Amino acid sequence: MKRLYILLVAVLIFSGCNKEDDSIKQDEIVIGDNSENMLKSGTIDCDWGFEYVDNFNGADVSNNYGLNDHLAYRQLYGPWKNTNWIRKEGTWYAKIIQPWFSQVNHPFNPNALSFHLEHSAVMLNKQIAAGPATRYRASFSTDPVKGDVSNSSWTSFMLDGNSSKKGYATETEFAFIIGSNGSVQVFQNGNSKSVNGIVTPAAEYKVVLDIMPNQLVATINGIQVTAVLDESLPAFAYVFLGAYIENQSGHVSWFDDLVINTQHSTTEGHVKHYGYYWASGAYGEHLSEVEDYTNFNFIASITSSTPNTRTHVLQARWQFWADSSGNLRPDWLTQWNLLLADINQNIDKIKALYVVDEPFWAVNVGLSDYNTVLNQIKSDLPNMPVIAVFAYPTVEDINDTRIAGINSSIDWVGADKYVAIDNFNQVVNMNNLLMNIRPDNDIFLIPQTHFEGTLSDAEVAEINWKFYNAALGNNKVRGLWNFGLWSHQQPSEVPLTLEVQKLIGKAIVLY
Repeated sequence: MKRLYILLVAVLIFSGCNKEDDSIKQDEIVIGDNSENMLKSGTIDCDWGFEYVDNFNGADVSNNYGLNDHLAYRQLYGPWKNTNWIRKEGTWYAKIIQPWFSQVNHPFNPNALSFHLEHSAVMLNKQIAAGPATRYRASFSTDPVKGDVSNSSWTSFMLDGNSSKKGYATETEFAFIIGSNGSVQVFQNGNSKSVNGIVTPAAEYKVVLDIMPNQLVATINGIQVTAVLDESLPAFAYVFLGAYIENQSGHVSWFDDLVINTQHSTTEGHVKHYGYYWASGAYGEHLSEVEDYTNFNFIASITSSTPNTRTHVLQARWQFWADSSGNLRPDWLTQWNLLLADINQNIDKIKALYVVDEPFWAVNVGLSDYNTVLNQIKSDLPNMPVIAVFAYPTVEDINDTRIAGINSSIDWVGADKYVAIDNFNQVVNMNNLLMNIRPDNDIFLIPQTHFEGTLSDAEVAEINWKFYNAALGNNKVRGLWNFGLWSHQQPSEVPLTLEVQKLIGKAIVLY
């Protein structure tokens, strides 16, 4: 029993990414380079690559004030683990940099980067490549003055191609400033840009910056603010975080949960769906736990009380095959018509149908029976996508032609294989085989949320990144459908993996 996928949803604003697309696309194949962005009348449909993640959790503040402590745990994106931060002046003039000016996991600001006493900044000591679209997306939480909503002190997010800069806003190629009172300023090369939008003062600001050629779209506590960017952005940039603290005793500024993405390519995005197998059914009801970052979740049944979120992938197995023998039940048409009545009453809640898990393996379904069932479903629900996930032995057996023999009533296909991190190429090879067998179908990848092949939470988290990057690089992939949470591992056993999955899910569903 594994998982299954489906299609889309998610909106973005103005010139943000629009992930809304219910079409079934047939593109090329290969796990190569593709994804993202199509400019059309102010809307961009794109896929996002991850560049850097730091949740600032778990540092020992006694180790040089925690700035670079516990990096492998904090920096959740694999290629960037153990990348140091460098303390900077945070001013336009030279000054002595004291280590206590910038700290991580200070007792008054646990699990956050905090600035103390006076102006200061830090720089991530590795350049980020802006990618073919020269577009950066940064999200973080910040409070320019802890416990204050009226002060003129501010925090800043900056980009610059030169690592020698001091981390002061007007000396960098791009700078976004937010004041304790909610005021917003934007600079390019020291030149102030006109800002449209007003932010309500708040104790904390959750900031999302979409920084692209010609404009900035910022979302701050749900409020949209824009600015025209009429100067070029750096193609390769160091990230600076800064605080300008007015000289008042006790003032502290902080940042948390920093995520930096770049637009993956300049072609239209293709990865649109994300969710979990067994989100509702035999292993409990978990839809509410994942609803804010998913749009593709398995449910065992549909009723009038099912939440109307149109993210549901409905199981349709028992109406056709009552056991694992593969024998089509004699009353299958009657049972299907009963389910069909429930589907039609709740049609707006359903994204796709999942017809029997691992056909030809977990259930030894006959090919002729399988095609008969698919034809009936498509006859009754011509616009409802149908997806199948196969066991890897069925895909890899060159003498087994049943997958190739499935008729055109199937819309999406996937296959599951769980391996050690160093053997991830086996997953890639399996999916290449599947694409060769079903060249007219788009596919879904099946990441794991359990200890099979992988031995720890950290390894499961890392292999989830591998699945996401493989999806970005394969323009046949339409989504990722995770298997193993609840059925094999409980959330408390895989906290790092869940944090990574939430980041990936939001990049697919919300950006």
